[in-house]
Amino acid sequence: MSKRDTPPASELVSAAQALDSELLRFEALSEQLKEAPLTSEKQLERASKTLKDLADLDDALRMRVGALVQAITGVRNRQQAQADAVNVRAQELQQRTEVFKDLLTRYGALGQSAADLNGRMQEFASLRQQATRTAEEDARLTEVFTSLQARMAEVADEAATLSTAAEEARFADIGRQAESLRQQLLSARNKLGLLHQSLGT
Repeated sequence: MSKRDTPPASELVSAAQALDSELLRFEALSEQLKEAPLTSEKQLERASKTLKDLADLDDALRMRVGALVQAITGVRNRQQAQADAVNVRAQELQQRTEVFKDLLTRYGALGQSAADLNGRMQEFASLRQQATRTAEEDARLTEVFTSLQARMAEVADEAATLSTAAEEARFADIGRQAESLRQQLLSARNKLGLLHQSLGT
């Protein structure tokens, strides 16, 4: 990075550097005054001027200290503002994580429901494929069909509710997955209905 690209010193650094510079001057003049001989009029005049310069520097030092304290206060206030913002964000992160976990749990339950439905559809397909059925088996087939249709509609509604909740919570991925599951359930429900109609019952 070139000197032209170097960012300007912060207010705190500038105030500290200015104070340090004044302190060095004050220390140098103090040493000069302590070691100055006082044996002639010229030396006395020079020592008096040094003493006056030290008094002026003392006033300047008080101003530099005040500027440094002000800069430190500004830094502390900025740090506190950042800390407050981080704390707010941390709370938001915790809340969002809890919402996400809840949505994910609900989606997991939907997946389990879909898996259970798949098993029941296999049972329906097995009953349907029998070449000959008794009246009791036909009744059982109709019972399984009715139960499946109702449960599939129920799970599809649950998927729709979850999709809406996820979209409102701004978790679009879960919303899309839940909607996709709903579409799959409705498609399977329609196919199931066609299969049942082909039974002639």
